[in-house]
Amino acid sequence: MVDAVVLAGRRNQKELRTVSDVEWEALVPIAGRPMASWVIDALRASKLCKRIVVVGPSELWEGAGADGSVVAPSDDLIENVRRGAHALSGERPILVCTSDIPMLTPEAVQAFLAAAADIPAEFHYPVIPHEDVERQFPGNKRTYVRLRDGTFTGGNFVLLDPKAAKRAIEVAQELVALRKKPLRLGLLVGLGFVVRLVLGQATVGEAERRFSRLLGVQGRAVRLSYPEVGVDVDHPGDVPYCEQEIRRRQGRAG
Repeated sequence: MVDAVVLAGRRNQKELRTVSDVEWEALVPIAGRPMASWVIDALRASKLCKRIVVVGPSELWEGAGADGSVVAPSDDLIENVRRGAHALSGERPILVCTSDIPMLTPEAVQAFLAAAADIPAEFHYPVIPHEDVERQFPGNKRTYVRLRDGTFTGGNFVLLDPKAAKRAIEVAQELVALRKKPLRLGLLVGLGFVVRLVLGQATVGEAERRFSRLLGVQGRAVRLSYPEVGVDVDHPGDVPYCEQEIRRRQGRAG
């Protein structure tokens, strides 16, 4: 069993504003329901999340369930992770999940946690092969990284060991602060590694070791064949795409 933190604290001030004028992106309606509610339901239906803490608007309180809670968000992503983790007991691993993956399924949650359980590490991060995304969601535009092992997109999950969470969050905050200073960030990551990454010569194992040293915790990538973990809602065109898939599933279930 794990505890889950759902990050739902991004204000609706960018492209999705053209779809809905709700205050928070997590509340943008997808197939008649707030986007975040699909994510919360998938986590609960997996039967593997003991508690769910939503860092976002109070409107999501009911969806969190009897064992869940809603924490007021800040404007800082890493701070929201910290707030979510602080609201938990610290007894179980923490699954941090964004609220913008409404096509998430209980099976994807179960598969990720089962795979992570077989890989000793202090944090786990899913990577999805390009061919798996194209097979299930052909034409969907994602950001991919080409490595020697294959071409991957990242998922919107992180599984943290509660003992390592505080240390990892603190270092992650430093890395985010450097995101607009590419030279300093490159020096921190290692220019040699950056060059190998750009040229597609780096491996998954090399990336694991590099970022484990940066974060001060042992991290491992989890290869996952569930692209719904990484297909998020960023643009207005993503909304009807997700609605079509959700309604297709509902029709199949009916």
